[in-house]
Amino acid sequence: MKINTKLFALCITAALMSVAQAAAAAPAVTVPAEATQPGVASPSAAVPAQVPTPAASALVTPPAPPAPSAPAASIPATGAGSAKAAAPATPSVPAPRSSASVAPAAAPAVPSTAKPTTPQPPSASVPAAAANSVKPTQLDKLNHESAIQLVLEAQSRYLYAISGGSAVGETFQWNGKSYRYLSDDIGTKTKLINYLTQAYTKQASELFAGKFFVEINGKLAQLAVDGGNLLEFNRATAKMVTMTPVKRSYLLTVPYPAAAKKANEKITVNFEKVGSYWKISSAPHVIF
Repeated sequence: MKINTKLFALCITAALMSVAQAAAAAPAVTVPAEATQPGVASPSAAVPAQVPTPAASALVTPPAPPAPSAPAASIPATGAGSAKAAAPATPSVPAPRSSASVAPAAAPAVPSTAKPTTPQPPSASVPAAAANSVKPTQLDKLNHESAIQLVLEAQSRYLYAISGGSAVGETFQWNGKSYRYLSDDIGTKTKLINYLTQAYTKQASELFAGKFFVEINGKLAQLAVDGGNLLEFNRATAKMVTMTPVKRSYLLTVPYPAAAKKANEKITVNFEKVGSYWKISSAPHVIF
């Protein structure tokens, strides 16, 4: 009886030892399966399900090999492939940037149209138009600016007359000197005086005509020479020095061209109001 009891105890001990050995052997099989799983980016849920399977089967080791075959490396392959396939999708983002670069191309059109609309040049031309709206030969108000306008008009008429008019007339010899007739528009004394008195007083016009022109057979002629100077009256400035209701005097500062390297000239010009308009009472040849 004691012997049977001992044998039974030995059997139980052996069975327990075999169970312990089987339990020890089961983790050894499942460790490689878990080792392969961490290498996978996203392990499958089927792998942990097969870990308890060896524990239940104790000594049955064959089920362990299917566990490593379950990952089949096809799952990581597809995962890696999908990850690599997603990478080329990001370079397509620059495509919108290229379209965004097109947008700035339209933007310069807006400033380019805005700049020409600046009102600066028109505002500068408004005073000029206002100044020219009153003819220099019809100035009813005289100041340092309108005085220059009238002087320029007077200079133009002086140069036209002293050069013989619109065209060089017929030349001839008289008293041993060469003369030429004036053009038809100023070819008589009456025509010449009417032309000059648009800017000068009648007295100043007649003084100029009597000094530089002769009347032969009812036609005006002059010596066949040209005159003039280098003074730039278009850059002159005027300062009023005397004033009465009908007479004024302005001191003009007139420069020479820069290349001449000469000091400015100071010229006094007298003005007189004839009727409603101001005229220059200084003779043309005194000024120019």
